[in-house]
Amino acid sequence: MAFESILAGIAVADMQRARVWYSAFFDREPDRVPMATDMEWDFPGGSTVQVFKDEDRAGSSSATLVPDDLDAELARLAELGHQPKERSSGKFEVAIFEDMDGNRLVLAEPA
Repeated sequence: MAFESILAGIAVADMQRARVWYSAFFDREPDRVPMATDMEWDFPGGSTVQVFKDEDRAGSSSATLVPDDLDAELARLAELGHQPKERSSGKFEVAIFEDMDGNRLVLAEPA
């Protein structure tokens, strides 16, 4: 199986709160808002994070992102008041964040 891109979907209950939270987390506004219930952020390599309204599934999503510099991202997020809920290390350095609905955003970097 071959893929040209990967789209990670994250279900949220409140799009306005989600836009504020994810815009701060990703350090920019969405690349697209194709409809009132969907917003998307594109990343290098053809990856996209799609945040969409689904009150029944809000809080059940998880996405793993690999930043260029985990320490720099953690420092930037800390300045915004975002602290990881969990940290672990082994073959990867991992920081787990939760949005306002309890969705997990995992930042990971090879150790």
